[in-house]
Amino acid sequence: MFSFLDMVNHYLGYFNINIKFKNRIYTVLGMLGDLYLFYVAFRWLSNQYYLRGSLIMLAAIILLYFSIMNIFYYFTTKKPPFDISPVIERFMGKTFGFNPQAEAEKKELEATRSRMAQNIPANGYFDQKKVLPGKLQISSLQQMNIDELAGRLQQQNLITTDYSGLSEDQIGRQLTANDKPVYAIGPGVLLPYFEMRERDGQLVIFGGMNQAEKREIGVVSSVGLQPVAAVRDRVQLYLAAATLMGGPFKVMGRNQPIEHDEPFTITVQLAYEKKH
Repeated sequence: MFSFLDMVNHYLGYFNINIKFKNRIYTVLGMLGDLYLFYVAFRWLSNQYYLRGSLIMLAAIILLYFSIMNIFYYFTTKKPPFDISPVIERFMGKTFGFNPQAEAEKKELEATRSRMAQNIPANGYFDQKKVLPGKLQISSLQQMNIDELAGRLQQQNLITTDYSGLSEDQIGRQLTANDKPVYAIGPGVLLPYFEMRERDGQLVIFGGMNQAEKREIGVVSSVGLQPVAAVRDRVQLYLAAATLMGGPFKVMGRNQPIEHDEPFTITVQLAYEKKH
């Protein structure tokens, strides 16, 4: 039985499977292994090997408890009853039995707040209830401008591609926790200068190191889930933020993070105001 579980675990390592789905598989396999331990314990007890059978039974019960905890962690959103993880944490000085996804989201929120404190948009702050994500159409020439801008930002040390100083082990733990790519420049960098102009009925986005060096970096094609043409007669649009994203990133490979590359791109946030 244990040889079978070890074989399954070995072959799962060959595939890049969603970490939550993989943990569900391990939980089910752990339950099967625990059932086998109960079977062994009953066999020892039935043959009057009470001490050995009792010890195996105790181990099986303990493993059953942790298997039930895993069912709550990976199959539901409910908090498990009789969770002794906080007691173990205080005793061991480590974090056990926590929700990796919740912890990752908490860290990401803290990082976002930190970036907001450091990156004040040049266009001012807008009511977040009236800000929507915009989608850009980017031509080959505009992509060249974005790549050039990314290079300038690196030269001026306004962005770094060192994965925020994280070690391979830290990147691996982060990938395991939230199953999202980790980008070399982080989740995004606000452009030093950006503006939006109307030209030939289109909303053209400009960005650069400053106003004197601005270049075209895209044309707004949609706001939220609607095309620009469908909303412009009803609302006035303002450019709230333009953020550089993309570039080198890492995902979890078979045993360690592996690096890929994608073009730098720009994401925008658009504030709106209803026309009277």
